[in-house]
Amino acid sequence: MIPISLVTVNYNHSELTIALIDSLNKLKDQRFELIVVDNASLEPFVYESPTTYDLRIIHSNKNLGFAGGNELGMKAAQGEYLYLINNDTEIEQDFVQPIIDCFQNRPNLGMLSTLLRFYDTGLIQYAGATALSKITLRNKSFGSLEKDANPYLGFHLTGNIHGASVVVPKRLYNELGGMWEPFFLYYEEYDWCARFKEAGYEIGFLGDVEVLHKESASVGRMSPLKIEYMFRNRILYARRRKYSARFLTVLYLISIVMLRDAVKYLMTKQINLIIPLFNGAFRGLTDSSN
Repeated sequence: MIPISLVTVNYNHSELTIALIDSLNKLKDQRFELIVVDNASLEPFVYESPTTYDLRIIHSNKNLGFAGGNELGMKAAQGEYLYLINNDTEIEQDFVQPIIDCFQNRPNLGMLSTLLRFYDTGLIQYAGATALSKITLRNKSFGSLEKDANPYLGFHLTGNIHGASVVVPKRLYNELGGMWEPFFLYYEEYDWCARFKEAGYEIGFLGDVEVLHKESASVGRMSPLKIEYMFRNRILYARRRKYSARFLTVLYLISIVMLRDAVKYLMTKQINLIIPLFNGAFRGLTDSSN
């Protein structure tokens, strides 16, 4: 069996996916396969150069979103571990053995994320994180905008994964399932992580593997699409949890947070984001959470 199956989703950004493929070509330890799921891009993704590892391209006839695209790839994966990695990333170091060692040394480890650096500055984006607050659904990432990764080397338990680089054993994927596809975009990794924790598995961070991340290349940092799905999915995430405080969370989101954000967009002359914000709130309250 292949030790690791990498799965990445491409949507209208072939140049990013090609850069990821090329970075993997340079690695010495290539005991992995890469599955590229093309999410009905306007120009179907192709890669015509040879690779030194197994590359498979799956073309979806419709845009399945981040969750659905990854699900399509995970179903086709043959590896013992499923490594979901954003197509706007590059890897410059061998990662197979450190990841295998982490899981083999910790039988109860359910999910693992790696250290992330911003591609353009080299500063740390993610080095582990606290758990989401049950009321505000906010958390804190460790190492944010720091340069030195030495304090974060090795393995550490963490409160939350980062969806740009996350590994799960395939046996647990088969047991607990993949991401909830109706999220489509954003918060699906948080929901997936919560499901693993609710099932009693540990969530880990590995600082010995670094991934370079070109943040938000696909949808833009403050696009209307991002605003709508982020707000919709925060509400849906809260509604899907089992704790009683989820009702307070929803109330907090549709009152304090929505009003605060609407005023912010108005004051900063980003009026085009106000309607997506309200659309997100309406859909979060009315879309099915099952």
